[in-house]
Amino acid sequence: MKRLILIGAVLALSAPAFAQKANLRKISNKVEYGTPPAAYDLSNVSAENLQEIRELSEPTLKDPETAENYKAWNYACRLKVWDMNHLLKEYQANNNTFPDPNKFFQNQYELLTYYLKYYDLLNTPNEKGKLPMKKEEMDKEVALAVQVAKGARSNLLIAASNMVYNNPEETVKMLDLFYKTEDHPMFASLNLKEDPQRAMGYYIYAVALKKTGGDDAKYLEYLNKALDSDNGALACQDLITYYKEKGDNENVKKMYEMGVQRYPNQIIFLINLIQTEFQAHNYDKAIELSEQTIAKIEDGSIPSTNEQGEKQEAIKWPYYFKAVSLFNQQKYEEAYAAFEAASAVEDNFDNLSGAANCAAQLGQRKGGSNKAEGNKWYDKAIELYGRCETEYPEQSDVWGIQLYVCWNNKASLNNSQEMLKKAKAYEKYKK
Repeated sequence: MKRLILIGAVLALSAPAFAQKANLRKISNKVEYGTPPAAYDLSNVSAENLQEIRELSEPTLKDPETAENYKAWNYACRLKVWDMNHLLKEYQANNNTFPDPNKFFQNQYELLTYYLKYYDLLNTPNEKGKLPMKKEEMDKEVALAVQVAKGARSNLLIAASNMVYNNPEETVKMLDLFYKTEDHPMFASLNLKEDPQRAMGYYIYAVALKKTGGDDAKYLEYLNKALDSDNGALACQDLITYYKEKGDNENVKKMYEMGVQRYPNQIIFLINLIQTEFQAHNYDKAIELSEQTIAKIEDGSIPSTNEQGEKQEAIKWPYYFKAVSLFNQQKYEEAYAAFEAASAVEDNFDNLSGAANCAAQLGQRKGGSNKAEGNKWYDKAIELYGRCETEYPEQSDVWGIQLYVCWNNKASLNNSQEMLKKAKAYEKYKK
């Protein structure tokens, strides 16, 4: 009795395996004779038989007895090719637009996954050491499969670029497979590591990793890889942001310098480097970089307008930092000219009051030895602070006290009671 029970148990366990092998035979009976190439779809199969093949195929990929059978994956690949062609017909019928692009991209992901499995099985010998196909037949089969699989692989990159911001998890999945297959023997003849297309995905991958909370090491790896791609400037900016968040000022500055060197016409890196030097009180360097940037703006290397023809806000900063750096070096005449140049780019309070501050300093500096020169610069300072009073009344804490000081100093220089009265009109702004 025990023996009968044991045999019965073995038979019971084996029944699904036999069922799946039977499924493979049924599928074979419903398609062309033999095992046609996996690159061929099932377009000659009736809709009824196609549905039955689909139902028969899925279990064969999961059962241990058939999951390693190359024929099971041949049929599975062909079903995916049929699905792909059906989706492409929908695309053409819909004015070259996918009704559901994610459905197509998922098909491409699964299609490539199935082909990789199929290839591995074709190259796996049985217990007798024999491969499932003769070499000549296999070479032809693989060549056909590669043609379809490489297209599916390329579409993963397109998928990633389409979904990186609204579905970063799926983007990571797509690009994981895209880069994983670079070294797969199925694609050995294509030399994928030399394909320039691969660089297009580096920045997309990094963005998706960041959005999904991927590990920093991989995120940094792909940002650094992206530096030499078309998205290099964006990658450099993201590296700057990363190091800023980490408080790594040394690497922040290195990335600014790299940005200036690699992307010389991207004004953002120049401005950030200028600001870094300015904040470190390296005024000579800040002036040098500002002048280089201004030269690029004025010769058109750095466009002063965006694609919509609007003025780039960023172009004002090199003029401003040059002027402030000169002021902090007490080179007031040069600073005054620099503030005037900055005002020509953007007439704002900072530039106007900056020029006025230079004039006030020059009035004080020159007045001691040359009364006329002192008066000239005080008059200019009063004129500019007066404009501040009219145009920027909300900035009275700046122009109010400065007008008081200028009129008071000019009154002393000229021993003038009338000027002193004018100074007293602004005395209320004294803190």
